[in-house]
Amino acid sequence: MKTLGELGRAGESLAELGVICMHGHFGRYSHTIADVTAAGLVRMMDRVGVKAMMLSHMQCMAWSVRQGNDELLAAMQAYPGRLLGYVVLSPVLGDVTAEMARCVGLGFSGLKLHNGNGFSYTDPAYAGALAIANERQMPVLFHTWGEASVFAMTRTLAAAYPKANFIMAHAGTGGAEAEYGRIAREVANVYLDTCYSVGPRGLVERLVTGAGADKVLFGSDCYFYGFTQQIGKVLGANLPEPVKRQVLAGNAARLLAQVAR
Repeated sequence: MKTLGELGRAGESLAELGVICMHGHFGRYSHTIADVTAAGLVRMMDRVGVKAMMLSHMQCMAWSVRQGNDELLAAMQAYPGRLLGYVVLSPVLGDVTAEMARCVGLGFSGLKLHNGNGFSYTDPAYAGALAIANERQMPVLFHTWGEASVFAMTRTLAAAYPKANFIMAHAGTGGAEAEYGRIAREVANVYLDTCYSVGPRGLVERLVTGAGADKVLFGSDCYFYGFTQQIGKVLGANLPEPVKRQVLAGNAARLLAQVAR
């Protein structure tokens, strides 16, 4: 039987593994992305052998968040079980709790917050949305880039909303690999994702060593990074096969199974 690394190098499907990407995007952000349709995304998933992707709309970094949520909803409905949704919110546009409740009622599975909108993750405007995520035991994905302030906020929110699962995106960035590992190891409901454009050699191994094999999740940041390059970092990592399976599939499946419907 071929190893996961051998399957990747041969360009063979990983379908038997049940890969789940916990950090992807949907929709147009720049004109360099040729195909932003749901069908195009699923074709790529089928080619690699990816079971499901958790997506937020590209509008998480812009202002038309409700339009983005609606566009993602249409994609989710076209490919149920394959394309899953993070609700994107912006306090600039008013009451985010109402938008969170609306989207959760329509079948979204998590919450994505991005501090590029000028609001910190602990801003009181998000309290109602985070309470819903906590009640439903949802994943909450944060954009991070190694900032000490975000590490502190993550600890605060993880304590305040203990049933939600907080995912720190782009783990290892900013020269803060050790701190990413420390917070995920010390706080039960904090996890790391593997999205990182440069992919330093040994990063995935160091995240697993620092955080624990059960606290690292595969994320691609599709469309920003090449999907095969991002998954290749895990396939080629110097880790036991069962750990690679945890990172690529098992850990995410466990978190998503907790989400109350």
